[in-house]
Amino acid sequence: MKCSQCKGDKLSKEFPPTTVTDRCNHIPSYCLRCLVKNLDLSNTTTPQKVRKCPECPEKLSMEELKLLSLAWDKAPFKIDVDNIGKVKLSQNTQADGNNKTGEIYIVLLNGQKNTFQYNQIKNILALRTEIRKKLNVDEGKQKLIFNGVELQDRKADSTANTLQDYSIGPGSHIQLIVVLYNITRAESIKSLTFDLFWGYPANGTQDYLDGSCLLYVGEVFFRKYDYASVFYPSFPHMKHSGDLMDNANKKGHQRIEAKLDQLPPEVTQLYFVLSSFKSPTIGHFKAPSFKLIDETQPDKPLCAYQLEQAANSQAVIMCCVSRVGQGMWQVIQVGRLSRGNAEDYDPIEYSIAQCGLFG
Repeated sequence: MKCSQCKGDKLSKEFPPTTVTDRCNHIPSYCLRCLVKNLDLSNTTTPQKVRKCPECPEKLSMEELKLLSLAWDKAPFKIDVDNIGKVKLSQNTQADGNNKTGEIYIVLLNGQKNTFQYNQIKNILALRTEIRKKLNVDEGKQKLIFNGVELQDRKADSTANTLQDYSIGPGSHIQLIVVLYNITRAESIKSLTFDLFWGYPANGTQDYLDGSCLLYVGEVFFRKYDYASVFYPSFPHMKHSGDLMDNANKKGHQRIEAKLDQLPPEVTQLYFVLSSFKSPTIGHFKAPSFKLIDETQPDKPLCAYQLEQAANSQAVIMCCVSRVGQGMWQVIQVGRLSRGNAEDYDPIEYSIAQCGLFG
C-alpha cells in the first residue's frame, strides 16, 4: 500500500484502520507515521492552531486529539514500524558480544502483543515451545514471520536455526499466524459450510447477527456473500442462505456454503466475518454460535472462536481460508475486532488489510 503523503510503499499494518474522526467520509490514505506527524499528536495540550483531518476539512477538537493520541498509544493494531525487521537496543537492553538481554514481541493477527525474554530462547524450536506454554498454541499450528520471511526450525543440514540466524535481536517484533487446519490436495474440501445461529437481543426485538464472506484476489477485494448478496449466477461455487428467522422462538440463522475445489484459481482468500446489524455490539445477542465445517466431517470443526471476546465490538473477522497452493488451503485464526457491518464494509476491509495476510 502506498501512503498518499510520503509516497512510500508501506506494510498494511502501518496504516490506521479508521479515519481520524467519525465525521470523515473518505478512505484514509495517510500511513500512521505521517498522520501522527501531521496532527502533531505529541503536543495536544497547547491549542497553538486549529487541527483538522489532513485529508478533509473536518476540524478536530482538543478532546478528540487527546483521545486520538491515547488510541494510537494503546491501539492493538499499532505496530512500532521502527522495530519491524530491525534490532533496537533500549535502556532495558544490554549487548555484550553474543550475550544479549532484553525482550522480543510476538504479535497475533488480532493485534495482541506478547513479551518474551530474548536471552531465554536459544533457537526457533525453543521459541515455539515458549509460545505454546504462554499462548496455548501447538507448535504445529504456529507460522512465524519476521521481516517478511517465514521462520524455519532447521537448516538444510538439520542443525537448529537460532534467532541470530534471522537477525532477530532484542526489541524485534515477530508475527504469529495461527494455522488451525491444513487442507491438502488429497483431502480437498468440496463443501465448506459456515453456520451461524443467534437469539434476539434481551428486549426481544428482531435483529440480525450477520455472517458474511469476503473474497479476495491477492490484495484486491473481489466480492461478498451476505444477506443481500446470496448468489451470483456467473459464480455458482458459493451461496448464502439469507436470513432464516424464527420469530416464534426469537432466533435467527444464516448459512454460507463454498465449494473450495471449484473456486477459480485467482481467488486467494475467504474472510469470514460476523457483525451486528442494528444493535451496537455483538454482545447484545443471546447465545450466538457458529461452526465452520467440512460437510463430509461435520464433527470436526475447522475454526473455533469464543464469541464472548467480541461482545463489545460491532464486528469481528473470525478466520481466513487462504490458498497456499493448487488445491491446498489453510484455515487461519484471526479474531480481529472491527467497526462496520453488512451495510458498511469499509472499516472491515481496512481491518482485513491490517492483518497483513496478503503476502
